Amino acid sequence: MGFPSLTRAALQQATRKNELIIETGKQIQKDFAEFGFTIHFSEQADIFYDELFHQMKFYVADLLANNMEQFMHFLYRIDVSEQQIAMYQNEMPDSHYDEVITELIIHRELKKVITRDYFRQQSKQNSNELT
Repeated sequence: MGFPSLTRAALQQATRKNELIIETGKQIQKDFAEFGFTIHFSEQADIFYDELFHQMKFYVADLLANNMEQFMHFLYRIDVSEQQIAMYQNEMPDSHYDEVITELIIHRELKKVITRDYFRQQSKQNSNELT
């Protein structure tokens, strides 16, 4: 079993999996809470994107307008690079900067969940092979 694809298209497809969606929502809540931001998530997979996107975008736009230092720390904490931002800006030329950043954060959080799940599955598989 190979490492899962982490391309933008693969990430969009992965959001259809309920358990990954719920874990991603919880990860977003956790990371935003570290900065004092409250994200409400109903854990309904079918409205995940719309429900979280608008809340997240509000905080991203506020940080961009009012506290660039905290914004940069926020991006560092979530592990978003300038290179990733530039790539997403190229892929989303008609979107506002705060929308690009918000989309990138959602995908980055999903990558964390997918990667963690992958290694959790590998660990289970390895421990099953040992028994």
